[in-house]
Amino acid sequence: MKAVYVSKEGRELQDRPIPSPDQHEVLIRNVAVSSNPKDWKIPFYMAPYAAVEGNDVAGYVEKVGEGVPKFKVGDKVAAFTKMRTDDKYGAYAEYSVSPSNTAFHLGPNTSFEDAAALPLAYSTAAIGLFKRLGLSEPDQPGQRDGALLVWGGATTVGVYAIQLAKKAGYHVVAIAGSSQDVPKSYGADEVLDYRNKSTSSLAFEIRQSYGGKGVKYIYDAVSEGTLEVVAEALKDVEGAKYTYVLTYTEEQLKTLPSNVHPERTLCATAYGEDSDFAEKWFDWVGKAIEAGGFRAQKVTVVPGGLEGVKEGLRRLQQGEVRGEKLVYRIKETPRLA
Repeated sequence: MKAVYVSKEGRELQDRPIPSPDQHEVLIRNVAVSSNPKDWKIPFYMAPYAAVEGNDVAGYVEKVGEGVPKFKVGDKVAAFTKMRTDDKYGAYAEYSVSPSNTAFHLGPNTSFEDAAALPLAYSTAAIGLFKRLGLSEPDQPGQRDGALLVWGGATTVGVYAIQLAKKAGYHVVAIAGSSQDVPKSYGADEVLDYRNKSTSSLAFEIRQSYGGKGVKYIYDAVSEGTLEVVAEALKDVEGAKYTYVLTYTEEQLKTLPSNVHPERTLCATAYGEDSDFAEKWFDWVGKAIEAGGFRAQKVTVVPGGLEGVKEGLRRLQQGEVRGEKLVYRIKETPRLA
């Protein structure tokens, strides 16, 4: 099969053997795959790490490992494959292996391109909201105590967090820049512009949101240069919770007031400690997107199939991607086996 080997030095299309699924895994013949920012960041910042990268796939089940009753050969699926492991899990390939709990069925009306835009970012949103922030899930009764702020409301993780939080009954405030219309189109109740504002002025706007009540929860899908504003916005908010997706040091987190509980969201827990939770929510989104009750981030197809991954990762690395998800159609790859 053709696969893209990603390193700090380059993104090379190579011939690789087709992998085989182990127990509780499925082999997927990919139709569409998509990129995430970490796909260029990890090989670049953790060199000499190099691998067949990518973790978002959509296609057909080609082979089923032992102990997988919910899938059969020929099923239309999407999946979140394992990160930073064996090359067999990489998405930038004609075939990828996925844990069965992070694969989910797709209906006939769901496009492979939209489905490929979901897995990693969607699981990051769901785990952050319902496991790390502890928000009530949509089917759970009771009061929703406080509003949620999604920082990075136009990012893929952000638009999925907005939709899930609205499904759960929360008031959602989003922060975005030039793509203000994106979080609004996905259901955010309010959108704040972070541009050209001091820490104190942006924090004041957050505290004045939700009719002057401010927010209790912050989902930080940016996690760079945000801590000072978060600390100011959540000061004196009883029971405030904050989750972030990138790395902050213990020293940095100590700048938060004592009333704020911070906890990092790692999507890799979807095939670890949060595996049952992830399976439940992946099953849910497969049905929801088919029924029109959930929408994928806007998809931009990069021409050339797997040959286009080099260009897609360049766009991500250069900060050219805004309010969109880059997707590649495998059939467009030159010289397929």
